[in-house]
Amino acid sequence: MAPALKRQQGFALLELAVAAALATLLVVWAAQSGVHRVNDLRAQSLAVWMASAQRAMQRYLQVHGAALRQSAGASELVAQGFANGSRPTLDELRTQGFLNQGFPLGHALVSGLNLLVLRSGECPGSACRLEALVYASSALTDGLASESADSLQAQWLMAAQGLGGGVTASRPDYVAGAGFSFSNPPATDMSVLPVGTVAMAVTLDQTAGQDFLRVGDDRDPDFQGGVSVQGAVSSQTGLRTQGGLWLGRQAAVRTFCEEIGEVAREAYGGLLVCRSYRWSSAGGLGSGGYSVNSRNGCTPDGTNPVTGACSCPSGSSTVRIADSGDPAGPSGLTRGYLCVG
Repeated sequence: MAPALKRQQGFALLELAVAAALATLLVVWAAQSGVHRVNDLRAQSLAVWMASAQRAMQRYLQVHGAALRQSAGASELVAQGFANGSRPTLDELRTQGFLNQGFPLGHALVSGLNLLVLRSGECPGSACRLEALVYASSALTDGLASESADSLQAQWLMAAQGLGGGVTASRPDYVAGAGFSFSNPPATDMSVLPVGTVAMAVTLDQTAGQDFLRVGDDRDPDFQGGVSVQGAVSSQTGLRTQGGLWLGRQAAVRTFCEEIGEVAREAYGGLLVCRSYRWSSAGGLGSGGYSVNSRNGCTPDGTNPVTGACSCPSGSSTVRIADSGDPAGPSGLTRGYLCVG
């Protein structure tokens, strides 16, 4: 065979080997890419499933928070359909309407989901603080090689969008994420959660607004009528009442006031408004007036409609404006006074 032909055959065999190697690499790459894609979709599915349970636990604490704060045992919510109020189940949440009736109770990546209410502070009592942990019953990485386990856990954390966390090899003593951190185990009667356990939490930041009273709240079932508050009541629109409005704050005319537009009352019941940082009368009567008779003194007809007596409000000046009658006559002398200020 000619030398040139032998060289051509050699090149053809080399090219065939390179092509076969490239094809093999492409097949392996495609297979790995497919596996990563499948794992990514499964991790996203798990994150959505757990986030639904986390939101359900947040609503659960809103509805039953008062009972859980005051609870001294585990049976405080039996009448509401929860065998253990501190550890409700997905099925109980679904039955009681905190989850959609079609919500799945399991997921392919983990053996199940546990829900745990965590209390801190002065418990039982109204100052007791509530949080919750939603965590997988088994490690997400069970049965996977180290590289695959790390990849799947990273994909789940990305899918959880900052809500996720769990137990990692670098911090095995904690169940922690970007927004929460609990000791491992989270409760004294629990076993240590294994590395690879994924979790979400309802934190104090999310339950802070639950201190506000709501209609039908267990702390005040009669909150269909009166309500008492220790701080200010603010409204972005207006304040309406079908009954009377009673003001507890008392002030005196011409004394200092802190906020223009503020309303108060005088001791005798007159209404005052803060104008130019001084209290002044709010009514058209001003400070009123009165009259006194030399024979009969202060009569009901002569009293000041503002004070209800023959006097001027504190802070106003008394000006005599009229004299009528004869001091020696049968009706006596009547003197009228105007209150200015």
